[in-house]
Amino acid sequence: MPGISEHEVVGDVLTPVSEARYGASYRADVMAIYEMYVASAETISRRRNVANQFFLTINTGFLGAVSYFDVGYQDLAWLPAVVGFLFCLTWQGVIHSYRTLNGSKFEVIQYIEGQLPLAPYTAEWIVQKNGPKRHRALTTVESYVPIIFMVLHVTAGVLLLLNSLSN
Repeated sequence: MPGISEHEVVGDVLTPVSEARYGASYRADVMAIYEMYVASAETISRRRNVANQFFLTINTGFLGAVSYFDVGYQDLAWLPAVVGFLFCLTWQGVIHSYRTLNGSKFEVIQYIEGQLPLAPYTAEWIVQKNGPKRHRALTTVESYVPIIFMVLHVTAGVLLLLNSLSN
């Protein structure tokens, strides 16, 4: 919307009813909702960790399968490498999805903190951005892992293909 900031839009959507119109339990209800919302952000982070463990396990298995196929099924030895590469692409998409979901959640948390007496998440973000050491988002760092596995899968696939062509 022209002339309206994203912050104002979030505020309009998040607080459609004024404190005066809502009634006496407004502040207590805001705190309860804030606590629940922060807990949901932590749940998303735990789910992201479980997803990363899943993809890490699957990719490690595919690299092991390359050796198994190379011994028993040389014509198909490249297949686990290709499937592993495709799983890495999916993993990248999952990481991106969690990054945007958590980013949105923390923007809403920061807005709610603007209505509260303390704003710990907002303060933490300022410290991270302006601290002596540059902060890297966990999703940025964790996105390197699927790339490393992609390189391993491509390398294994190419070596197996070259090996089968030379035999």
